[in-house]
Amino acid sequence: MNRTSALYLLRQKMVAEKLDAYILPSSDPHQSEYIPDHWQFRAWFSGFTGSAGTIVVTRDFAGLWTDSRYFIQAAKQLEGSGIELVKLKTPHTPEFIDWLGKTLSPGKRVGFDSRFFTVAMVRLMQQSFKDKGIKLVAGPDLLTPLWKNRPALPDHPVISYDIRYAGLSRVDKINLVKERLRGKGGEYHLITTLDDIAWLLNLRGNDVDFCPFFVSYALIGPEKTWLFIDPSKVPDTLKKQLAAEGIVLKPYDQISSFLEALPTDSNLYFDPGRTSQTLYDAIPEKMKRIEGINLTTLLKSIKNPVEIRQLKEVMIRDGVAWVKLLYWLDQELKQHHKLTELSIAQQIAIFRSEQKDYRGESFHPISSYNWHGAVIHYSVNAEESLTVHPDGIFLLDSGGHYLGGTTDTTRTISLSKPTAEQKAHFTRVLKGTLGISMLKFPRGTKGFQMDVLARQSLWKSGLNYGHGTGHGVGSYLSVHEGPQTIGTSASGNQNIIFEPGMVTTVEPGIYLEGAYGIRTENMTLVVEDEENEFGRFYRFETLTLVPIDQNLIDTFLLTRDEIDWLNRYHKRVFQTLAPLLTPDEQLWLKQKTQPLT
Repeated sequence: MNRTSALYLLRQKMVAEKLDAYILPSSDPHQSEYIPDHWQFRAWFSGFTGSAGTIVVTRDFAGLWTDSRYFIQAAKQLEGSGIELVKLKTPHTPEFIDWLGKTLSPGKRVGFDSRFFTVAMVRLMQQSFKDKGIKLVAGPDLLTPLWKNRPALPDHPVISYDIRYAGLSRVDKINLVKERLRGKGGEYHLITTLDDIAWLLNLRGNDVDFCPFFVSYALIGPEKTWLFIDPSKVPDTLKKQLAAEGIVLKPYDQISSFLEALPTDSNLYFDPGRTSQTLYDAIPEKMKRIEGINLTTLLKSIKNPVEIRQLKEVMIRDGVAWVKLLYWLDQELKQHHKLTELSIAQQIAIFRSEQKDYRGESFHPISSYNWHGAVIHYSVNAEESLTVHPDGIFLLDSGGHYLGGTTDTTRTISLSKPTAEQKAHFTRVLKGTLGISMLKFPRGTKGFQMDVLARQSLWKSGLNYGHGTGHGVGSYLSVHEGPQTIGTSASGNQNIIFEPGMVTTVEPGIYLEGAYGIRTENMTLVVEDEENEFGRFYRFETLTLVPIDQNLIDTFLLTRDEIDWLNRYHKRVFQTLAPLLTPDEQLWLKQKTQPLT
């Protein structure tokens, strides 16, 4: 079926259901970042494959709302679909709600599939539509009957995640959650997010691209914990182990009926921003409901000593892969070998695969040459991959999963003598990275309070970037992990304070459409600094060990403290990585990490 036919047939179903509009989000029942093919409704319906975007269809209009990261991509992929691109003014905002409120007259009906909308989003729509007399109709699944040959649910096996990497047993983690649950007066805790479930139960899977997750739900009760999953995915030995630890397996599709049967004289704790309206509606009406952020989310964001030690070892191995890639790229260009964005992205995966305990890429690499670098979340592919020449600027944002942790690093390098403007832009972005990395801050500080330090040098030149400055990173989990965030548009919760043990990226940038993009991204760890009469103070320890291209640095824009920080950083990079490199790679790295004066 072509996309215009799908749009026509959807409108026919809307007429049959007496709907005046239908909303199709980019989500699954678990609010995942990367969505299994089984739930890729929006991509199938529209052709748009970006990670963020909402489609609204009315009787005479169809539009996709997405942000600036995807304007170029969406315009191309929507061609011939009958769906128009609507450019979001502010990323991650539900502007389609306002549009519906202004477009539809009182009495009109808006339908949506409640499996894919959180309780919080439904409440927002209800509140917005209430004063306008627009009726919100939950439940109708109009697309499944249209999608022929729809992919099945993934069925990859689940594996146990060893405590030597996790640091805590699944029993210990469940008990930690129960302790916090009791503190909130809760008895049951519903968890629908796949990263939280994987962390809680020390299990990993392969159901989701770039994430070691398995499709499931979890419910923690006073005495037992239930895991709703396709039982055939769990090996018999693991089933017995889970049963011995009080974890009961139930079929994945029985979650709603199980919730409906919970005792009405008890209570249930859940996260309204992560729980679907469908599951909310399944909770017994008389059962008390307690709302708050998933208790697992904050627990897993604060890495334990074992996770921290493992991650630091991983960062060394990942740094080795990066240096090998940068040295290889330098040599290949000197020898005028043909390189492409895609071949470079593939090569760093090869170097990572040579490292201990590597398990795959943590996200689709952003391997971008010259003007492609200005497409902020450009996903390199065979069709669009540019040939890379020894001229201009190259940006690589790439990460890997290892059993001991997950990585995310961006480096921008010059392939020829940079212009004064390129050096100024690079250095102002670098000053933003250093502004956060060098920060000492009091206990209770939140990410939005730090964000200006990443942007102030850019602002002085009338420059800015439209994405968040930093996000949390999981322990062999999701590369984009909450709840902490730096900035106003990154994934996370603005009210979360930064605490020791949190791992967060720092990644300011600048993007000039049609020219180039620049970003310098490191992973950091919050650590204790000092305690005095003014309270406790923390700082960031930089974990990433990858040289920063000094050819692009304008030292006149740096302070003495910034230069000293860079010199200490490059000394540490060389001393840590050199013993693990070949003699030629060592010599190259020594040249790239010489002190700035």
